[in-house]
Amino acid sequence: MVLRLRMAEAKTWKNMLNSLSALVDEVCITADEEGLKVKAMDPSHVSMVDFEWSRSAFDEYEVDKPTTIGLNIKEVLKLLRRISGESMELSFDESTGRLEMKLIGRYTRRFTVSTLQLTGEEIPPLRVEFDVSAKVTSSCLERTVVDAATVSDILKFKATEDVFVMEASGELGEVTVELDRTSEALLDLQVRQPSEASYSLTFLEDIVKSASDLAGTVSVEFSTDKPLKLNFDVLQGKLIYYIAPYVE
Repeated sequence: MVLRLRMAEAKTWKNMLNSLSALVDEVCITADEEGLKVKAMDPSHVSMVDFEWSRSAFDEYEVDKPTTIGLNIKEVLKLLRRISGESMELSFDESTGRLEMKLIGRYTRRFTVSTLQLTGEEIPPLRVEFDVSAKVTSSCLERTVVDAATVSDILKFKATEDVFVMEASGELGEVTVELDRTSEALLDLQVRQPSEASYSLTFLEDIVKSASDLAGTVSVEFSTDKPLKLNFDVLQGKLIYYIAPYVE
């Protein structure tokens, strides 16, 4: 089989892998005529990632049949830690089970890694109707999560018709971020009914830190005591996370 990809910025590939590593160490990446796709849950089944990258996002995209590539993300990211302004070519040799990453800049570097024989978990679509949808800048959400993690392990989301609030409290103190319709960081707010729910910062920290490198805005969707949906606005693709609610 043939699988060859080329992208102008190798850093985008690194950022994509980082966004997946927020939840899993090993992943199955499916390549077909539409593009790359990943759907995976963390080992505890508290959170899930649903990622798609359209073939139009690549300068070149060639695949002759659908295939799945298993990768140890942590090990691949070790090889990519010194990426700068290089472009990248990816090619997969099914006969040897090895993925080649060629970085092209002032000189050419090649990294070849063995792929894994992984069995992708069948994950059904998550169908949840949300009462709140708040579109905010990724930087605002990232700063809020970092600040909240200094005082608590839990971040609470609250919304009324005109205000979206994120807050955390613990023995060290409290953190509250309030966004109304005049706030520059709040781009849109749709509230069918007032809601509030809490989520683990253990997952939120890793997710927001990695995904913010791929998207400047994110839609935060939730309902009272229901899963949180984070839909990062990735060009020519989608990056969605779900996190189960924290219930005391």
